[in-house]
Amino acid sequence: MLLRLFKGFLPTNLALIILLALTFWISVFIGDAGGIYIDPSPLPFYKLVMDFFILIDLAILNKIIAFALIVLQAFLVSAVNNHFNLLGYRSYMPAFFFILITANVSEYLQIHPILFANTLFLVAWIKIKRAKGKQNALDNYFDASLLIGLASLFYFNFIYLIIILLINILISRPGNLKEFGMAVFGSILVWYLLFAFYYITGTATNNIEGLMRFEPEIYDFMSLPLITKIADGYLLLLIVISSFSLFRYYNSLNINIRNNLKLSFYLFVLGLLLIIFTNSSYEMVYLIAVPVSLFLSLFFINLKSKLFADILLLIAILITFANLYFPDIIV
Repeated sequence: MLLRLFKGFLPTNLALIILLALTFWISVFIGDAGGIYIDPSPLPFYKLVMDFFILIDLAILNKIIAFALIVLQAFLVSAVNNHFNLLGYRSYMPAFFFILITANVSEYLQIHPILFANTLFLVAWIKIKRAKGKQNALDNYFDASLLIGLASLFYFNFIYLIIILLINILISRPGNLKEFGMAVFGSILVWYLLFAFYYITGTATNNIEGLMRFEPEIYDFMSLPLITKIADGYLLLLIVISSFSLFRYYNSLNINIRNNLKLSFYLFVLGLLLIIFTNSSYEMVYLIAVPVSLFLSLFFINLKSKLFADILLLIAILITFANLYFPDIIV
């Protein structure tokens, strides 16, 4: 029943996912939090956003904007899958999993630089996928690189996602040096124009050396509430199960889906590395949720036992509700 409700590609499936997202967010809307992350050293684009919303000073507006950005990202993930046939099946299920995963990071259910950065990256992902089959995709890789550069002006560590552009070129058309150049040039141009603006206006620049500092650190998972640990542990269990399941039928998938899964896997690994080796933290789950939502969707869509799938989905939803509404229920 639950699987059928979420895996379809009908307006009713879309409406149901939006309704579920709203039920997850009710606790956020009625809470006392201001709905915006105040960054002590914001990057230039997020500083503009932060200053604007601080000036308006409407907590409910902040929360609505944050909610809209997360829903937009969820459906961009589904749109990429549906338009480019990433999973071989049209479905809104990736949107469902994206919303489910990100709802469990309650401390980041607010306006945050990573929401803007991740949205821009997903648009860049669409540009990347549109390069497939083109004899000359220089404009696609330049646009994608430019978008990643703009994303890094909200959240700097997204600059490393240029690596995903380079990997995609290697997977789809190895040896095209011009495309490699465009994949880097767009982001360089963004930062060049920023520094040129700083120089002309005499504005103090951001500490780029500090932003690029690598400090290996494991996120303090043990500091999280117990119910959050349970929710994260359950989602991790689903990821492990889906990964092992994928190995069984990976070779039977067509080459296009296999290439998409490879790229998604590299994105997943890169997200983990950014958490471990940079100043990124738990908020990086927004990036990791992109490939994970695709992996989990493929697993559930191909699961033979629909009853087992319904049970797993029901547990995930119930744990998420407990995490959001009863964080102290288990101490």
